[in-house]
Amino acid sequence: MPKINRRNFIKLSSATAALTATPSIIRAQEASSFEARVIVVGGGFAGATAAKYLRLWGQGKIHVTLVDKNPNHVSCVLSNLILNDRLQIDDITLPYTPLEDNYGVIVEQGLVTSVTGSSVKTVELNGGTKTLTCDYVVLAPGIEFIDIPGLKDENGNNFDTIPHAWISGERTNSGQGQTQTELLREQLHAMPNNGNGVFVMTVPQSPYRCPPGPYERACVVADYLKNNKGGGTVYVLDPHADITIERETFKSAFEGLYADIIIYVPNAELIEVKASSRTAITSEGTFSGDVLNVIPTHKAGKIVETLGLTVGNWAPVDVRSYESTISDKSGFYIIGDSNNSGQPKSGHMANAQAKVCADAIIRTIASKSSSTNLVNDANRLANLKTNSACYSPITYDEASWLSAVFAYDTTKNAMTLVSESFGSSNEPHWSNDNFEDMFEWSRSLFSNTFR
Repeated sequence: MPKINRRNFIKLSSATAALTATPSIIRAQEASSFEARVIVVGGGFAGATAAKYLRLWGQGKIHVTLVDKNPNHVSCVLSNLILNDRLQIDDITLPYTPLEDNYGVIVEQGLVTSVTGSSVKTVELNGGTKTLTCDYVVLAPGIEFIDIPGLKDENGNNFDTIPHAWISGERTNSGQGQTQTELLREQLHAMPNNGNGVFVMTVPQSPYRCPPGPYERACVVADYLKNNKGGGTVYVLDPHADITIERETFKSAFEGLYADIIIYVPNAELIEVKASSRTAITSEGTFSGDVLNVIPTHKAGKIVETLGLTVGNWAPVDVRSYESTISDKSGFYIIGDSNNSGQPKSGHMANAQAKVCADAIIRTIASKSSSTNLVNDANRLANLKTNSACYSPITYDEASWLSAVFAYDTTKNAMTLVSESFGSSNEPHWSNDNFEDMFEWSRSLFSNTFR
């Protein structure tokens, strides 16, 4: 593995690097002999990639239906750039039409509420208004939030005054077509112009979606206040003892670039929220602001929990295929943020896991007419790798980067970090070049997933 520098990172972070062993042997020897039906639940980076590559690698022999409650996907990748007007919500809205037109994926808009059956599964949408049948189910619903006292009203809805903006496409309760991310932008822009505004935000307990994301958001907000509001204060309330990722980068930004704006508070476990006064009560004190951005601690998507596929907050999986390891749940695969694979919960990693999963499902189908288990083929496992890559905007036009490769460890039956592959931007921690590269990387990821 070469030493990670900026040039190698650009090569590594292309989404096509996610799987080193594609199922060409299956295409050549087995593809003509099988038919199967797969339903993919959730159309984010994990689900859309799985649907695309099941069709692409399966050479049309696998019938694939993608089900999502939304008509398109709004990316969490780059979403913090909505807050400072670098991007608009349309710029990160990704339609499913190319998956239909280019690969023959059937797209159904609806909410999956139950799955019954064993070898043949019945998938129920919207409480039974429609049912679909399949042989395999791939679950990629993303995340749900663990409840925080005071954050919801009597109807169980989050107060719109306290947006999380951590599920970019999620709409506010008041409607009007506004997303959580757009609401947080509106609140930020409405802060006082005299440099006395206060922005309070919380970091969720690990593991959570997009590890650098909260610290990145603090930088984007601080930069906006510095350049548009005459300054202000950003409280970063972190339940961890220290910054969890890219420590040197974010520490340099917090204590240097934004030393007069960002106040980082470690060990601040969120206990309760007072929505009416935008107040967060934590183990390290009480904090109120003009804006309160609470990002609750995460757990697996609701349907994963409903189907009994979780242990604790997450779904245990066999990383050779991402099939559930719960004994009576064969044919269920969980990819992306909802599983407990020990890999980062990021869009890039979701794309990588989806390819491994698609490959494994094709091999599982082919194994039914083969004398060997093609999923556990020694050559496949020896080359089984995933990678996670991301950029973090630090100022209006500068960014940092981070990347890591994971490889299958046969002794542990786990994906483990390849230590020499871990890389991040060195001094200077952020640059204009990195900012430009961020868009090249995101275009590659978006295209590899949705087009």
